[in-house]
Amino acid sequence: MKQKLMRACLTAGPGLLLVACSPAAGEQANAAAPATMLPARLIDCTLGRATNLDTKKNQTVADIIYEGAHHFSFYLPAIPARQGPPPDATEPADPVDPRTTIVSDADGLTAKFPNRFDRVVDLWPERVEMTTTIDDPLVNLLILSSIDPQRKTARLFMTQATDVATFDMKHIYEGACRVVENPDDALVRQDSVAKPKG
Repeated sequence: MKQKLMRACLTAGPGLLLVACSPAAGEQANAAAPATMLPARLIDCTLGRATNLDTKKNQTVADIIYEGAHHFSFYLPAIPARQGPPPDATEPADPVDPRTTIVSDADGLTAKFPNRFDRVVDLWPERVEMTTTIDDPLVNLLILSSIDPQRKTARLFMTQATDVATFDMKHIYEGACRVVENPDDALVRQDSVAKPKG
């Protein structure tokens, strides 16, 4: 079930805007990507919790109300750029680089599960999709999108989900991020992760 989540394509706008899109477009773009190394990246975000999402309503970005300002950051290590489409939902996940980790979560948004990722699809600079199993089929889902390599900015969407269409409406977070490429080791120390190590 958790593999199907990685087929989702969600776009985060200035607020929370979820738009389903075809994975074929992203797969074609990545198939033409040059054989280069992606840089190491520290993704440093400020997230708010969406308080009034209602799937029965036709809400716009302006309708969404957020509460809180939660500092949340994670580290993506340098890896080779993907040369083909991401693995299909029926295929095994690619091995996850163990250096991929949450660096800071002082408010404990992810405190109830281990600091490791079961599946990472790094399609930088298009998007990055990540899941951590909480209690199969329940996973914590992170989608980094709206990445601007020149401005070093992005948007992060995070929720708990059981499949691509079923989100925990009480745990939907979204916000702006800054991207630090090839960060110093001191920046990626896990100094403020309010969670157990797994």
